[in-house]
Amino acid sequence: MAILLLLAAAAQAQPLPFQPGEKLFYEVRWENVPVARVSLEVLPLAQIQGEEALHFVFRARTYRAVNILYPIGGYIEAFTDRELNRSLGVRKNMREGRSQRSFQVNFDWEQKIATYTSERKQRRIAPLPEGSLDLVSILYYARSLPLEPGLALSRPFSSGKKIQLAEARVLRRETILVDGRLWPALRIAPDVRQAGGVFAKSTSPQLLLWISADERRIPLKVVSKVWLGAFIIELTSTPPESDRRS
Repeated sequence: MAILLLLAAAAQAQPLPFQPGEKLFYEVRWENVPVARVSLEVLPLAQIQGEEALHFVFRARTYRAVNILYPIGGYIEAFTDRELNRSLGVRKNMREGRSQRSFQVNFDWEQKIATYTSERKQRRIAPLPEGSLDLVSILYYARSLPLEPGLALSRPFSSGKKIQLAEARVLRRETILVDGRLWPALRIAPDVRQAGGVFAKSTSPQLLLWISADERRIPLKVVSKVWLGAFIIELTSTPPESDRRS
């Protein structure tokens, strides 16, 4: 926890490497077959629980050919305090196969509890350790840190229903080819041994993340190997059709 506090203090001393208006586009491939497009966006500051909050949005949509088999489409919104010290709220509205999954999570820092409410008004309450972040915000938190090879990271992660310790290690500097461009990058290995979903069903799950080794610290590429096969998420300069029309 001491290293976590030192990193947080160092990050606060520097301006954030992203600002409202940033929008990043990615293509998702399964075994090198394109299956979906996703985006990450930083929106203008919002008001949550009476304070100014950073506002992030993750969007995903499968290609038409994939929709016949397993359509995915929707968004996850995440809100944190301006220093990225704690999550303030999460909203999800996502179609996954035949199911429409909608919920919201409210983080009550006075009572130290997270309240998860589904579209059917089902409620769950979970304890909230200090410094807890959500799945979307934790990526932006990592971007805010002075990353260097050998650095070990840890942070409480809350889904609203349970708490886990998200851990990762910065492995080394590399140069990778993404979207037709060579990028100096930092290779990061998150620990997924305690993760749920497809990771829990896999015998030897792996996850690797590359972040640009410059002042913006852009997420460039993600590679995951699970029982379903290998998934690759890679930055692209081409926005989806809906974004080009807007």
